[in-house]
Amino acid sequence: MRRDAIATMLPAAYQRAMHPSGVLWALLDVMEALHEAAEDRLDTVEDLFHPYRTPDRLVPFLARWVAVDHLGSGRDLVARGTALAQSRGTREGLRQAVTLATGLTEIEIEEPADRPFHLIVRIPVGSDLTERVRHIVELDKPAATTFEMGTLP
Repeated sequence: MRRDAIATMLPAAYQRAMHPSGVLWALLDVMEALHEAAEDRLDTVEDLFHPYRTPDRLVPFLARWVAVDHLGSGRDLVARGTALAQSRGTREGLRQAVTLATGLTEIEIEEPADRPFHLIVRIPVGSDLTERVRHIVELDKPAATTFEMGTLP
């Protein structure tokens, strides 16, 4: 808040007594300086909530905020958090979650017709991400659904 704006909030007697060489003028300069850092932050407050503009230390907070912290805390995960939430519990949502969290693009998720509420998750042979994918599927699948891990042919 600028000195002039602060001065308008003072009683009329104080406003009349103010002059550039006076104590009140100096106090208003101090008040203006005290407000400056907070006002600068408020001018860019939306950056704190933007996944690609927020400081690195806030990305894990945003990941918790949009409920993707179990997948990791990358900026892409935070940016896609609402889309992941909308498709959570579906095959496509599970595929997106695994892909964003691991970078694994070759993944197949099958729901056998003869086994309702069961998924078969297949990833490439020899992938070192098997346990990570298993953990993600366990956390993201519907509670009543079982699953098994397999490999792609």
